[in-house]
Amino acid sequence: MCGVVLVTQPGFNSTLSANIGGPLNAATVSLCVSAVVVSLLRLFVAPEFSFTAALEKTPYWGWLGGFLGVFFVAASMYVAPRLGATSLISLVLCGQIIAALIYDKFGLFGYGEQPITQLRLLGVALIVVGTGLVLVKH
Repeated sequence: MCGVVLVTQPGFNSTLSANIGGPLNAATVSLCVSAVVVSLLRLFVAPEFSFTAALEKTPYWGWLGGFLGVFFVAASMYVAPRLGATSLISLVLCGQIIAALIYDKFGLFGYGEQPITQLRLLGVALIVVGTGLVLVKH
Protein backbone atom coordinates (compact mmCIF):
# COMPACT_ATOMS: atom_id res chain seq x y z
CA MET A 1 0.00 0.00 0.00
CA CYS A 2 2.80 2.44 0.85
CA GLY A 3 4.28 1.91 -2.62
CA VAL A 4 0.98 2.91 -4.25
CA VAL A 5 0.74 5.97 -2.02
CA LEU A 6 4.34 6.95 -2.79
CA VAL A 7 3.69 7.00 -6.55
CA THR A 8 0.20 8.55 -6.26
CA GLN A 9 1.02 11.45 -3.93
CA PRO A 10 3.33 13.34 -6.34
CA GLY A 11 0.69 13.16 -9.06
CA PHE A 12 -1.99 14.57 -6.77
CA ASN A 13 0.39 17.23 -5.47
CA SER A 14 1.59 18.19 -8.97
CA THR A 15 -2.01 18.79 -10.01
CA LEU A 16 -2.51 20.90 -6.89
CA SER A 17 0.71 22.77 -7.62
CA ALA A 18 -0.37 23.60 -11.18
CA ASN A 19 -3.64 25.04 -9.89
CA ILE A 20 -2.52 27.08 -6.87
CA GLY A 21 0.70 28.74 -7.91
CA GLY A 22 3.57 26.30 -7.58
CA PRO A 23 5.25 23.67 -5.43
CA LEU A 24 5.68 25.72 -2.26
CA ASN A 25 2.03 26.77 -2.16
CA ALA A 26 0.95 23.19 -2.85
CA ALA A 27 3.40 21.80 -0.26
CA THR A 28 1.92 24.21 2.30
CA VAL A 29 -1.62 23.04 1.57
CA SER A 30 -0.65 19.36 1.39
CA LEU A 31 1.27 19.43 4.65
CA CYS A 32 -1.48 21.40 6.42
CA VAL A 33 -3.94 18.70 5.37
CA SER A 34 -1.44 16.13 6.67
CA ALA A 35 -1.20 17.98 9.99
CA VAL A 36 -4.98 18.03 10.39
CA VAL A 37 -5.32 14.33 9.51
CA VAL A 38 -2.52 13.17 11.80
CA SER A 39 -3.84 15.37 14.62
CA LEU A 40 -7.27 13.76 14.31
CA LEU A 41 -5.79 10.26 14.18
CA ARG A 42 -3.65 11.03 17.19
CA LEU A 43 -6.75 11.85 19.23
CA PHE A 44 -8.05 8.33 18.76
CA VAL A 45 -5.11 5.96 18.43
CA ALA A 46 -1.89 7.48 19.78
CA PRO A 47 -0.72 7.15 23.36
CA GLU A 48 -0.14 10.28 25.39
CA PHE A 49 3.38 11.60 25.47
CA SER A 50 5.32 14.40 27.10
CA PHE A 51 6.72 16.83 24.55
CA THR A 52 9.25 18.04 27.11
CA ALA A 53 10.49 14.51 27.81
CA ALA A 54 10.63 13.77 24.08
CA LEU A 55 12.63 16.97 23.53
CA GLU A 56 15.13 15.92 26.19
CA LYS A 57 15.53 12.32 24.94
CA THR A 58 15.50 12.79 21.18
CA PRO A 59 18.72 13.71 19.34
CA TYR A 60 18.55 16.89 17.24
CA TRP A 61 18.41 14.96 13.97
CA GLY A 62 15.33 13.07 15.17
CA TRP A 63 13.31 16.25 14.68
CA LEU A 64 14.31 16.77 11.04
CA GLY A 65 11.79 14.34 9.50
CA GLY A 66 9.29 17.15 8.95
CA PHE A 67 11.91 19.18 7.09
CA LEU A 68 12.69 16.19 4.90
CA GLY A 69 8.97 15.69 4.30
CA VAL A 70 8.65 19.27 3.02
CA PHE A 71 11.63 18.74 0.75
CA PHE A 72 10.28 15.46 -0.65
CA VAL A 73 6.75 16.78 -1.18
CA ALA A 74 7.87 20.00 -2.88
CA ALA A 75 10.62 18.41 -4.97
CA SER A 76 8.49 15.49 -6.13
CA MET A 77 5.61 17.70 -7.24
CA TYR A 78 8.06 19.81 -9.23
CA VAL A 79 9.77 16.81 -10.83
CA ALA A 80 6.77 14.51 -11.39
CA PRO A 81 5.20 16.30 -14.38
CA ARG A 82 8.60 16.76 -16.01
CA LEU A 83 9.91 13.18 -15.70
CA GLY A 84 6.77 11.11 -15.25
CA ALA A 85 5.88 8.64 -12.54
CA THR A 86 8.22 5.82 -13.58
CA SER A 87 11.34 7.99 -13.78
CA LEU A 88 10.53 9.83 -10.57
CA ILE A 89 9.93 6.67 -8.56
CA SER A 90 12.99 4.95 -10.07
CA LEU A 91 15.17 7.88 -9.00
CA VAL A 92 13.57 7.92 -5.55
CA LEU A 93 14.13 4.16 -5.17
CA CYS A 94 17.72 4.45 -6.36
CA GLY A 95 18.44 7.23 -3.87
CA GLN A 96 16.72 5.31 -1.09
CA ILE A 97 18.61 2.07 -1.68
CA ILE A 98 22.01 3.79 -1.83
CA ALA A 99 21.26 5.80 1.33
CA ALA A 100 19.93 2.67 3.05
CA LEU A 101 23.13 0.77 2.26
CA ILE A 102 25.20 3.56 3.84
CA TYR A 103 22.89 3.93 6.86
CA ASP A 104 23.01 0.18 7.46
CA LYS A 105 26.79 0.00 7.11
CA PHE A 106 27.36 2.66 9.76
CA GLY A 107 24.21 2.16 11.86
CA LEU A 108 23.07 5.73 11.24
CA PHE A 109 19.81 7.39 12.32
CA GLY A 110 18.57 4.57 14.51
CA TYR A 111 19.26 1.70 12.11
CA GLY A 112 21.29 -1.25 13.38
CA GLU A 113 24.60 -1.94 11.69
CA GLN A 114 24.35 -4.34 8.76
CA PRO A 115 27.33 -5.40 6.67
CA ILE A 116 27.71 -4.51 3.01
CA THR A 117 27.96 -7.89 1.36
CA GLN A 118 28.71 -8.74 -2.24
CA LEU A 119 25.09 -9.81 -2.77
CA ARG A 120 23.80 -6.53 -1.34
CA LEU A 121 26.16 -4.60 -3.59
CA LEU A 122 24.98 -6.63 -6.57
CA GLY A 123 21.35 -5.92 -5.68
CA VAL A 124 22.04 -2.19 -5.37
CA ALA A 125 23.99 -2.22 -8.64
CA LEU A 126 21.06 -3.87 -10.41
CA ILE A 127 18.71 -1.20 -9.09
CA VAL A 128 21.09 1.54 -10.26
CA VAL A 129 21.34 -0.09 -13.70
CA GLY A 130 17.55 -0.50 -13.79
CA THR A 131 17.11 3.19 -12.98
CA GLY A 132 19.48 4.06 -15.81
CA LEU A 133 17.42 1.94 -18.20
CA VAL A 134 14.20 3.60 -17.08
CA LEU A 135 15.72 7.04 -17.70
CA VAL A 136 16.89 6.24 -21.26
CA LYS A 137 14.70 8.07 -23.75
CA HIS A 138 13.58 5.86 -26.60
